[in-house]
Amino acid sequence: MILLQLANDTHVKSDFIRTAEEVADYIDIIEVGTPAILAHGTSLVREISDRLPDHTILADMKIVDGGYVEAVMAFENGADIVTVLGFASFKTISEVRRAADEFGGEMMLDTIEISDLESFAEKVSPLSPEYVCVHTSADLSGVGESMHLLEYAKKIEIIRRVLPETKIAVAGGISSDNLSHVFPLKPNVVIAGRSIWEAEDPARVASEIKKRLEKAHEIRKHA
Repeated sequence: MILLQLANDTHVKSDFIRTAEEVADYIDIIEVGTPAILAHGTSLVREISDRLPDHTILADMKIVDGGYVEAVMAFENGADIVTVLGFASFKTISEVRRAADEFGGEMMLDTIEISDLESFAEKVSPLSPEYVCVHTSADLSGVGESMHLLEYAKKIEIIRRVLPETKIAVAGGISSDNLSHVFPLKPNVVIAGRSIWEAEDPARVASEIKKRLEKAHEIRKHA
C-alpha cells in the first residue's frame, strides 16, 4: 500500500483543523506541519490526535538540536512519528531515536539540503530509521512542478541500497498533476501539502490523489 500523508502547514488553527477533518477519510498520515507547530506548539498535535484517534499523526518538528527533549514534547502530545533533519549531528538523531523507542514512536529523517545521500545513509544506518523523506523545500518546489522529482530516482536508489528496511517518503510540490512522475519511484509514502490544503475543495483533491495511489499500488502488485 502507498500511504498518503497530508502536510498541513497552514498556521491558522481553525483552517488547519477544518481541513484535517474534511480530508481525513482519504489520508493515512496527518502531518502537523512546522508552521502550525511554531504557531500553536505541540498542543496542536495533541488536539489533532484527540480529534482523529484512528490516524497516524506526524509532528514535523524538523529537529536539528535538542533531539531528545524536542522529540519527547511531540511524542508526549500524541505524535506517532517525529521528523529530524538528516544533516543534524549523529548525537541529535540518536537522541530522537531514543525518544521514539521510549514512547513506542517512529522517526522520519528529512533529506532536505543533503547532497551526499550515501554518506548520510551510512551515518544513520545504525539507528534504523523507520522513514527517510526525500524532500525538496517548499521555497524551491512549486505545486505541480516535476523537475526535482526526476532527480529523486537516483537518490532513492542510494537510500534503498544502504537502508533496505527503511520506508521511503517523497515530498515537494506533489499534486495530481505530477503523480505520474512519482509512481516510478515506488515510494511507501507520498506527501502532498499545498495542493490539498490550498484547494477550493480539499476533500475532492485528496480523494483523487488517494484513488490514483491505490490504482498504482494494484498495478505494481500485479506487475
